[in-house]
Amino acid sequence: DSNAASLAVDDKLSSTLTKERMDVYTRITAVDPLRGEAHARVEPWPISESLGYPYRSGWMPKEDVSLHIDAVLGSSNTGDNLYVFKKDVPTGGVDVTLDESSSGNASDVSRYPFDTYRFEVPMSATYKDAKGAVQDLAILPLDYTKSIDTFHVTMRHVLWTDSNKNIGTDAKSLALAKDEYEQGITSSVFDVTRSSSTKLLTLIIIILMLTGLASVTTMALMVESGRRPPTLGALTWAAALTFTLIGLRGLLPGSPPVGILIDKIFYFPTLLITLVCALSILITWSSRDDFGN
Repeated sequence: DSNAASLAVDDKLSSTLTKERMDVYTRITAVDPLRGEAHARVEPWPISESLGYPYRSGWMPKEDVSLHIDAVLGSSNTGDNLYVFKKDVPTGGVDVTLDESSSGNASDVSRYPFDTYRFEVPMSATYKDAKGAVQDLAILPLDYTKSIDTFHVTMRHVLWTDSNKNIGTDAKSLALAKDEYEQGITSSVFDVTRSSSTKLLTLIIIILMLTGLASVTTMALMVESGRRPPTLGALTWAAALTFTLIGLRGLLPGSPPVGILIDKIFYFPTLLITLVCALSILITWSSRDDFGN
């Protein structure tokens, strides 16, 4: 289980790093596949009271702390990605917009519901000591993402110098991570995939589409062969089924854009064939008078 493995790495890193550090929690709050962006809330949390006092939701620095978050859009007072938390001033977290990593090969919404996205969050931190000198601030990145509609999010610790190098529980990678983290530089990767419930509901909708296609095609063939009469009820049912397919498409979780792979393979052909069958029944119903009803 990826979540259990991530928690194991978190525990190992937490016990390895110095207590004179700041834990930095990142929560992905929304993902926009079309724009290739994710919105996140980043919340520093002091572990040592020499750095700050934690409150219920925020904290108060005991030294001037600077946190740089590499994001496409920031929310600092100066409009950049450098956040300065002033000494003895109660504060909280910051909101940032993350750009999708260019190494995400499957990050195409047309692959819905098997599209995946990757967001990397490099950070660095410093603080000013009692003499006013700037010092590296040890930080530990952690994930506290809640459930996001249609998405499942997992975090991986990676090296700041090599984002393709995952940090595990082995001694070598822990030592490399410790060296970077205690210099005040970290990086983590958030992998975003569609949730299992999203995939299941999508499958159910596809089955309903195919079931409707099979039923209206069978009815149209039987009417054309003369085995069933082209009644007004049959015509109404075929027309209603055509509009029902449009409604089924709108039920796809996450409202994917028109033109995804599912549309090309299932929805467009099903809608077209159903429409042709309905028109076929209409033509037969309007042109034949050899049935009693």
